[in-house]
Amino acid sequence: MKTFFRVFFGVLFSCAILAAAVFGIAGGAELLFDIVSSNEASVNNAGDEKKPVILLDPGHGGMDGGAVGIGGITEKDLNLDLAKKLGEKLTAEGFSVVLTRSTDTLLTYDGASSAKNADLRARLKIAEESGDCLFISVHMNKFSDSSVKGITLYHSPNNPEGLKLAEAIMAKVKETLQPENKRPIKAADSSLYILHRTTKPAVLVECGFLSNAYEAALLADDGYRDRLADLLKDAIVGYTDTSSEK
Repeated sequence: MKTFFRVFFGVLFSCAILAAAVFGIAGGAELLFDIVSSNEASVNNAGDEKKPVILLDPGHGGMDGGAVGIGGITEKDLNLDLAKKLGEKLTAEGFSVVLTRSTDTLLTYDGASSAKNADLRARLKIAEESGDCLFISVHMNKFSDSSVKGITLYHSPNNPEGLKLAEAIMAKVKETLQPENKRPIKAADSSLYILHRTTKPAVLVECGFLSNAYEAALLADDGYRDRLADLLKDAIVGYTDTSSEK
């Protein structure tokens, strides 16, 4: 009888290992981001512990669509798609990546004065509780003058590394995509709720103007958003490599 149970449990254990291996192969591509909090944060823990967590913040969501561009494209959808593309590329580079939202939703926060205020406070809370991280907020721009175009960068005034990260991104923008871009990097004021309050190295990337016909068409193109994700990934990798050498 003892021999029977040893054989039985041995077979059962082998089947469990085989099932785990099959699931790992079949499901790995689907498990890039795991939901880790009630605030829709998503995280990948496969990164090098020496690297900062990359906290990606796709702006807007849910009832807050953000800017609506030429042709009816909606900012919230472009922000989320670009952030996910960037997250995949950074994960492949060995970073741990967190998304403040992984679906089309606003975040919640008890006691907030409005749904929008709750969303902003929740995102700020995620940033402040994310340890050693870089906070990168992804947005699209809009302006009354449809001729205005170009990637625009803001940085948090509370941590000098935010400006350095913004400078690294703008350098890559001029090197690879918009050599004529002369838009200044600006310190966030109180109108940019999260950047104005966070203590983390933080930037907000306005990836182009949805009010400009040329840029709206580019931003609506999946291939162009993939190029933007590559640009941001390269800038972040370059910044972190330089920072680790100091």
